[in-house]
Parts: sequence; C-alpha cells; structure tokens
Amino acid sequence: MGSENSSRPRISVVIPSRNENERIRDTLVSIDSNRSSNADIEIVIVDDASESPVEGFLANLSIRAKVSVIRSESRQGVPVSRNIGCYSAQGETLVITDAHVQFPEDWDKMILPHVQDDRILVGSIVSAPKFKACGCRLVVPYMGTWWNGKLPERLEPVQVAPCSATVLPNELFKRLGGYDSGMRMYGAAEPEFSVRAWLAGAQILALPEFELKHAFKDKDQRNDWVNDHRTDMVHNGIRFGLLYLSRREILRMIRHYAMAFPDHMQHACKLLSDSDVWNRRAELQDSLKYRFDWYIKKFSLLDQVGRPIFD
Repeated sequence: MGSENSSRPRISVVIPSRNENERIRDTLVSIDSNRSSNADIEIVIVDDASESPVEGFLANLSIRAKVSVIRSESRQGVPVSRNIGCYSAQGETLVITDAHVQFPEDWDKMILPHVQDDRILVGSIVSAPKFKACGCRLVVPYMGTWWNGKLPERLEPVQVAPCSATVLPNELFKRLGGYDSGMRMYGAAEPEFSVRAWLAGAQILALPEFELKHAFKDKDQRNDWVNDHRTDMVHNGIRFGLLYLSRREILRMIRHYAMAFPDHMQHACKLLSDSDVWNRRAELQDSLKYRFDWYIKKFSLLDQVGRPIFD
C-alpha cells in the first residue's frame, strides 16, 4: 500500500466497508489511478466488522495514496462508521464515498477549486443502464429522500448530499458535529446531516461533473437488505422528524410510519424512548442559526403528496 508521508494530506477519501470483497480493491485503484494533481491523498477505510477483514483483499496493492484501515470488532452501522473514518482523517478536504464506486479521471482537479470553508459539494451518481442523479431532495413526512432526476447546474443549491459523493472541508465536518450518532445502521443520516448543515449556515452545492459510477444492489439483494434493517430505518426516519418537525408534522409522520410499517413501530418507538432524541432536539434548537421553517421556505418544500408543510 502507499508509503508513509509525514505531511498532512490535502485530501482524505473516507470509505465505510462491510463484506465488500474485491469491489473495494477496484475502488481504491480507481481513486488512485484517476487522480491528476500533486495533492497528497490518503484513503481511510472503516471495516464495519466484515466477515473477512478488508485487509485480506488489499494484499499486494500498490498505489501512491496512503491507505489506513480501522476495523470495528462489532457492527456499528453506516453513520457511525462514516464518523469514525472522518474523525480519523487528516486531510484538509474530505471526500466521503462508498466501497463500490469508480472515480472519474481528474477527479481531484474537479473538486479542489470549489472547496470553501462553509460549502459542501455534491457529485453525480451514475449506474447502468441509464441512472444518473446529482443530490437528493427531502421527502416529508417519510423523512427520506428522492434522487434529483434532473441534474442541477454547477454550484446550484441541493437539498441533500448523498454520502456516496460528498465533499467538504474537514473542519466543517467537525464543526457540524458529523453524522448523528443516534442513527442506527442505515437510513436518514444523510438528509439529517444535510438539513443540519443548511440550518447551521453552510451551503450544499452541486458539482455534477464529479461523476462516480456506483454499483447498486440488485432488486432482490436490496429487498433482503431493507427487510433485515427495516426497524432501524423506521427508527431513524422518526428520529429525524422528531429533531426538526413541528408538532403537527410529527403527528403526520407518526401516522405515516404506523400505517406503512405497523410491525416495526413498537420496537422502533421503544428504541426512541430510550434515546437522547428530545435532548438532541433542544440542543439543535439552541445552537442552529435557522429553524426548519427556513429550510421549508428556502426550497419551497411541499410534502410527498404536494401539501404544504406546517412549521
């Protein structure tokens, strides 16, 4: 793997990984071979208790970037794994991505001129045969996201930054407090972080030319995976809403989840009642520059069936 470099890297690429096997090796090669600037680059991999440690798939890998692996002995989930990697990263700029992507040629030269102290950049995600999207939009009261089917212009504001193609200053990530560590396994962490960034006074802007080819799970794999994690996803969506929504919208959200996922509500609500969600809500209300109604007005946000969202 890459040689040690005592100077601080300019860019840290942060990748959570669980049972990625050979795909992560291909990802690292694409990161390294498609760079074109002289910027020092490190790659931080967080191995989330993979059945076979990721180091075994990186044997004899020869690339210029320094690679470090942080292994969790117990399952942490995607949001916590991303935090572990980002807080360990030494680079001035963080590129947060996945273990099953291909970076474009000259990717480092694409992003570096646009990095600013209070700016998060969002790249495009491309997948065969015809999928291409840059950023997401928030869906209320589901509190999830839909992809932006129409590509935004360069540096156009974007509601939500997907973690597979997120670029921001290391200091901004830390100032925002990283992803919400109360989110379990998967789901809602990306839109919650994005909403919090906007409400803290940062911007999320599109960089559509930064295109990452992404290997999504096929339909059966996706369904199996979601079924295994549905309770955590219900918990996360409700937690997100409880942090920001008005009382009226919270009731809408609870009704939505109770109707859509009745078999998961009791356990999800028990997890929430045992959590810090209300203290966290109070903390955010005290510390953020704007309230959620500002975000609603900023993006002329309607709910998922086109109704007004009440602040």
